[in-house]
Amino acid sequence: MEYRFLGDITTNLDYKRRPLNSIDRYKISLEGLYPYIGANNILTYIDEYIFNEKILCVAEDGGSWGKNEVCSNIYDGKTWVNNHAHVLIENGEASLEFLRYYLNFADLNFHIKGSTRGKLTRSELNNIQIPLPSYENQIRIANLLEKIETTIAERKNGIDLLDELVKATFYQMFNQERKIKDISLKDLAKDEQHALSSGPFGSNLTSDDYVANGVLVLRGKNITDGRLNLSDSKFISLKKAKELKRSKIKPDDVVIVAVGSSGNALRIPNEIPDAIMSQNFNKITPNKDLVNPFFLADMINSEFIQKQFRDVTTNAGRTFLGLSKVRNITIPYYDLDLQNKFADIAQKIEIIKTEQEAQLKDLEELYASISHKVFEGDIDLSKVPFDASLLPNPIEVIKEEPKDKPVVIIEQKDVSKVEVEKVKSKKNDKGLEFGFEALRHLESWEHYSFKEIADSIIKHFSGHYFNAEMILNFLDKELDIQVNYYSSAEQKKNPQYENADDFYRFIATALDSENHFLQLEQVFYNAETENITDISFTEKDLESLSKKNKKERSGIYFHIKDEASTP
Repeated sequence: MEYRFLGDITTNLDYKRRPLNSIDRYKISLEGLYPYIGANNILTYIDEYIFNEKILCVAEDGGSWGKNEVCSNIYDGKTWVNNHAHVLIENGEASLEFLRYYLNFADLNFHIKGSTRGKLTRSELNNIQIPLPSYENQIRIANLLEKIETTIAERKNGIDLLDELVKATFYQMFNQERKIKDISLKDLAKDEQHALSSGPFGSNLTSDDYVANGVLVLRGKNITDGRLNLSDSKFISLKKAKELKRSKIKPDDVVIVAVGSSGNALRIPNEIPDAIMSQNFNKITPNKDLVNPFFLADMINSEFIQKQFRDVTTNAGRTFLGLSKVRNITIPYYDLDLQNKFADIAQKIEIIKTEQEAQLKDLEELYASISHKVFEGDIDLSKVPFDASLLPNPIEVIKEEPKDKPVVIIEQKDVSKVEVEKVKSKKNDKGLEFGFEALRHLESWEHYSFKEIADSIIKHFSGHYFNAEMILNFLDKELDIQVNYYSSAEQKKNPQYENADDFYRFIATALDSENHFLQLEQVFYNAETENITDISFTEKDLESLSKKNKKERSGIYFHIKDEASTP
């Protein structure tokens, strides 16, 4: 299979990226329309965008570039990307979907620079070698992996729904009306030695004690999102386990996380043999004549009990929940028959969940195996279905950093005689007069100077508050100005539009006091709390706002600074 450099089979749009600090994002986050993308995912949503196309984002820093680690994602549509992710588009050589799957499959650590915070530089990105089959086979590979990936996602979602079903059943059965009393955890422990205990102290259990086979050690990393994961298991000798007998755990014990996600509980399942818990846990062996282990674990994980844990957890660098605090936590107590009914339901769901988790493991292994084979060229792809409509159309290669000033094409309007007479006689209510020369204003605001625009806004909005939409309506509907506003894709296709004399730059300079003809202050108005008591609007704007609810009326507004003047 032919190998090609990534830089040769894609077009890089890093030059269009633009980072925004939290204040800048806040200024344009009124509606939250478009994703603001960082190294690994969507960070938030804002009201402006840079890209309006399908892009492949590859983590530049702060990412994970190891084998089968996700370092790249595809976004299609209007987006804004900061400088922590490289941005690639197709140039006709390679499918973005194929590239995403390969980049997330391959071990790219060889290309990462920096010892503390890894960084995938532009040059190293370009030098990543990609095994490149024909475009048809790229699509086949992407489709094949997507089907498995979709099935994996569906299986994970199904497991999550089973967890939600257990929670919903729990809250439905154990309401306040059915509660008998409150009882402490120490009173629910079995009457035996070490029924309430913690993990070994400090040096009593270290990595030096681990052996190839023996007694399982339950560590913090073996519990993920409330689930048991023994893919990375450690063991100690039987002799060492006897030394640590106070930290022994067995099926139906309930372990409670002491370090990190303090307070989260897990019932030890029946298939786990006797084991030793690490210093990351506390443990309660329940008295089954009083409490059912399924009920106990779910009750501890309820928000009511978790809040008690948060109130008593020590936080000195990292959270720690000591055994003495666990002993005295009180929980609502319910009839044992009711607990057992819940346990029967939970066990049936647990059986289904175990089956689905086994299927998930098989699917993930299948995905890893097929990924390896397709990228090594070991699979006959001719038998994989292919949709010819997914082949790319001829792609115009974008010049990366154009030097010439962009040409602005102004759409011409057909002006009727009626419009001519209208313009000849028009006089704005704030004193702006128009004659035949105003006909050119029907085309674009480029015929105006910033001073003319500023004078019009000051005359119209003096003493009032207003937002960008109100200014645009005024310029368009009352002054017949076709406003250049390159904050959307029309601007972003060419980076030099960012400095064009458009509406966005006009407002930005007015806020930064760089506009000598207009100086604005920006405020956030909350219509629900009426945080600005003396706010006022023009009659037309007030009429428009009256049709909106309080939430819709809230947002960022401007007003003219008192010291602003027009030289």
